[in-house]
Amino acid sequence: MELQSIKQFIDQHGLEQGDDILAAFTKRVYLKLEPRTTREEVAIGHSKFGGYPDLPSVSDHPGENLTFLAQFRLSDFAGFESVEALPKEGMLSFFYDLDEQPWGDADERHLWRVLYTEATTLERVRVGEALKERAATFEEGYAQNDDALFDLMSEEEYTAFEELFDEGELHAVGGHPDEVQNDVFEEIEETYGERFRDPFLLFQMDSSEELDIMFGDAGILYFLIPTDALKDKRFEEAEIIMQCY
Repeated sequence: MELQSIKQFIDQHGLEQGDDILAAFTKRVYLKLEPRTTREEVAIGHSKFGGYPDLPSVSDHPGENLTFLAQFRLSDFAGFESVEALPKEGMLSFFYDLDEQPWGDADERHLWRVLYTEATTLERVRVGEALKERAATFEEGYAQNDDALFDLMSEEEYTAFEELFDEGELHAVGGHPDEVQNDVFEEIEETYGERFRDPFLLFQMDSSEELDIMFGDAGILYFLIPTDALKDKRFEEAEIIMQCY
């Protein structure tokens, strides 16, 4: 979402709380799936959704019950202000148990995993079932805090805004999550305590027709990490929230 488009909407509707509305938006990186044009796999070590993960060795795979969702080559985020807190090199890989579909309760922590590797020699590890594979591209834009916006607009204005800025599948890193039910940042703090008072959105993955994957009833899966853990590269401390309709 572009900031200029938001400003135009505020002007066109004569919204009195324009500054507060703009403050309800944060920068983040949107992840786009590239259409599959050939039968060839995405090259090893590149950012992608689905397929099989690229890891230092087979022993690094967290288990065949955990489906590989995506991997991001962190150098691809160079120049994006909204994800400055991420390491500049290495790979982040995300895994989730699609059979169990955990919501993020503390007793379910064995049902997801975030792996970070700084290794430069990787191999494609063919363990378990694989989603459809799609290369990923990145674009920085603005994400809205829906709870804040709903309080700043009339119901008619909010509905018009949602229709105008419908962006399809919402895969993202950084910024504010697109909540389905309630504020994701508040929910992760309620579930895991004060260390998640100011979390970072490592990865938001939407249900996807392109990848043939659904979280609950057309829901969204969120991977979040405490800011101190992110700073120290303790990605094993990442937790999830899953919300659906």
